[in-house]
Amino acid sequence: MKMKKLKANSKNKKVVTTSSKQCLGINFTDKSINMVLLSARSLNQFCLEKYVIIPISKNIIDNGNIENHDDFVAILQQAYQELQSNCKNIIVSIPQKLASIQFITRSPETAFTLEEQVMMELNHYDSLDETSYDYQTIMTDEDGIEHLILVSTRREDVNFMMDVFTDADIIPAEMDVDLIAIMNSAITCINLKYPELVNKCVIVFNIDLFETQAIVMRDGIMLYKQEISIGYEHLLQSIRRNYQLTEEEAWDVLFVTSKPEDYQSMVSEPFQQQFTQEVQRVLQFYFTSASQGNDIEEIMILGYENQNTDDFAKLVHQQTNISTKLINPVLLAQTDNKIDGNNLLQQSGLLTVAFGLAIRGL
Repeated sequence: MKMKKLKANSKNKKVVTTSSKQCLGINFTDKSINMVLLSARSLNQFCLEKYVIIPISKNIIDNGNIENHDDFVAILQQAYQELQSNCKNIIVSIPQKLASIQFITRSPETAFTLEEQVMMELNHYDSLDETSYDYQTIMTDEDGIEHLILVSTRREDVNFMMDVFTDADIIPAEMDVDLIAIMNSAITCINLKYPELVNKCVIVFNIDLFETQAIVMRDGIMLYKQEISIGYEHLLQSIRRNYQLTEEEAWDVLFVTSKPEDYQSMVSEPFQQQFTQEVQRVLQFYFTSASQGNDIEEIMILGYENQNTDDFAKLVHQQTNISTKLINPVLLAQTDNKIDGNNLLQQSGLLTVAFGLAIRGL
């Protein structure tokens, strides 16, 4: 089974290329299943029709690994039933740790066919018969050099994910790596809201459950990536310590509008200070290890929602001297009038990957 086409957009490509179409993006973490249903009505105009976030109990998912098959299938079914959608264009995420992502170039003078070059890049696998892979052209530069993305993973990992979702009566049309979904979300933001950043070198920080993915990218090409060990779990543990709450209660506090009066000083500000220090460390690693000539011109932080995001952006800007934006990509979509805007605002940070998957399928 070959993995389906990946989408990484450049300055010459639009995010949405079809009309009157739906796509359902599904990803999961140790603590929740997240589903986003988008529809495209015209070029670069899309609507968030529905979304669901279903918490997952302990010991079902551990560090991204499905430990309890039957319980996970039951929760998948619950989430899908709650969504109430007949959409068959479904894209499911594959964890980055299970995949290899390569950005390769192809000269117009090469003697090898595209398929031959891809096969040579895949030589680190013991057997290609046991490998699922796909590749896609991102852009062709002014010198005629073709830039491609190549993603590969073990076939048994793909088959395992397919079996799990099939058991839940959810048949994925395609699979994509969560890291690519994050990039698609960032590219969507740039294309739709910040066109001045097209062709610019930006660093994207996506706040996830246990870690934050840092991705330096330009023109849809990933130049550098790193993971830092700070994420929502830090906020949850801080809430538990400060307010003596259970994990379930802390989760509820994190994603509701009405928070304790001292939440900003006791939870948000310490997290923002620690996160900013980690941003500085990533930048130091990048500037000492990456090729110069790709100076970062913008910091984009995805996946964080708080009433004082402007203060957070100013803090990062002050400490790095790089312009900073805090964005939740799913909020760029028009929303169905049945969606509660306040709930979406609070929960939007959990939807970055599922949104990026759905965007890629439109």
